[in-house]
Amino acid sequence: QEVRPSLPLVEEMAQIATAIAGELPVSMEVQVRGDIAIHDASVLAVSALKGALIATGAEEVTYVNAPGLAAERNVTSTVHTDPESPEYRSMISLHCALSNGKSLKVDGTLMGIRKVEKIIAIDSFDLDLAPADNLLFLRYTDKPGVVGSVGKILGDAKINIAGMQVARASQGGEALMALTVDTPVGEHVTATVAQETKAQLVRAVTLVN
Repeated sequence: QEVRPSLPLVEEMAQIATAIAGELPVSMEVQVRGDIAIHDASVLAVSALKGALIATGAEEVTYVNAPGLAAERNVTSTVHTDPESPEYRSMISLHCALSNGKSLKVDGTLMGIRKVEKIIAIDSFDLDLAPADNLLFLRYTDKPGVVGSVGKILGDAKINIAGMQVARASQGGEALMALTVDTPVGEHVTATVAQETKAQLVRAVTLVN
């Protein structure tokens, strides 16, 4: 019962990580910290597999068949626990290893008595993002005008922005923009955003619950 609320959170974290990576990770490590770490959290490895498979378009993925489907694709997932969590009572980090040797990390937590799902970081960028059905992520070089360009492109496409956050390593350095939007963002729109902003990465994510 203590671990159950984290199942959908880890699924969503894996969907986000896989969509941003643009591929199914080779391996995933779920690091569980804080209060939740005293419980058996091994099922979260299956949550990660299920979310990653869904993000690649696999259909009818369940907790029963996800391990088998992942094995067919040579994808592995493990769980590690640590009772120490300096900033949150409980938090979960999903480390994804990719086929090109690079890695991607998504951090999440459940906030307060109501256990509200939050994405609190992607790689080194701190966020306070409630997972929504439709998301858009940009990694780009911090410069004036990017926020305005993204807003105009989405507005022209009749896509309403519900929320926006920008995190950056330093002024003029690499930045991450995370947007929640009311409707899915199509490939034409993401291509336009990439072209107009010169972003290194633009990814739309539609979470499947």
